[in-house]
Amino acid sequence: MAVSDIGHPFQGKAWYWVEASFGGGESGSTLPISKYIQDVKIGTGDKGKDIRSIESAVVAERIEQTDEPVLSIEYNPQAGDTLIDDCIDRSSCCTLQSLAFCFGANTCTGGDDATYYYCTGFKSGTVRIAGAKNEAYTVTIDLEGKSIATSTTATGTEPTALTGVILQFNTAGSITKTGGFNPTGTKVAYITNSVDITIDHQLTSYTDHDSTTKSYIVEGTMDASGTVDITLDGAGGMHFGEVQNFTAFTITVNMGDAAGSPIITLPNCNWNNSTVPIDVSGEAMMESAPFTAQPSACSNIVSSV
Repeated sequence: MAVSDIGHPFQGKAWYWVEASFGGGESGSTLPISKYIQDVKIGTGDKGKDIRSIESAVVAERIEQTDEPVLSIEYNPQAGDTLIDDCIDRSSCCTLQSLAFCFGANTCTGGDDATYYYCTGFKSGTVRIAGAKNEAYTVTIDLEGKSIATSTTATGTEPTALTGVILQFNTAGSITKTGGFNPTGTKVAYITNSVDITIDHQLTSYTDHDSTTKSYIVEGTMDASGTVDITLDGAGGMHFGEVQNFTAFTITVNMGDAAGSPIITLPNCNWNNSTVPIDVSGEAMMESAPFTAQPSACSNIVSSV
């Protein structure tokens, strides 16, 4: 390899596959992520550990650690998005699908100055979906995986880009609450300024005694929680009462009206706490209200319009 140039911005590529088996890599249809990827971070994890001795103050030996590759993907979703569902909903026996990815950098520069990262055996640890006034929705997915290999050529063929509209907080879709106090219809409040949802799969990795490569990534508990910034309608009395009474409700975030827009449904929610502000700010009474959900199954959180 004869590298002759630096790594340049705005020359990235990204696509993925649902693996047929853990770590099996490219399988079935090649799937696009989004035309609006904001950030991809690809990490090796710590590869060395210091061994010392009573004989000296300096390090006596450096030993190799097991492979602990990680990924973080941040993007603005479009109608037709499939990655949210593939990273949140679990399949049979409440297990996550494992995914493979190909990420390219310096793809326009090309030749030996291009690098493609082929990532296999990845499962999502956490998925965060956030939306706020005057912003597009943002999805942040942190994943753990089995292996990452680099090459100057891509694995697979770049798929056709998604054509669906970008999903925005204020222009389409809805955020509704079923159960408890609703000021009008199924609105959470008269004004909902933002929503932030996190799904945590509590992953644990296992590596056998005679290998540095992971043998399994096992899903633990599936935790779903979030916050909504809302007006405290009627000076907050009804909302405060819901918190005190541990009232159950369902939060549904429909991220858009176009076909293929993801819908996130979190049933059996309860508010965690409430703090009512009575102050001199001159602004409407609002609260960033935290809640926790109790999904009835592992596979029914994400659907689509």
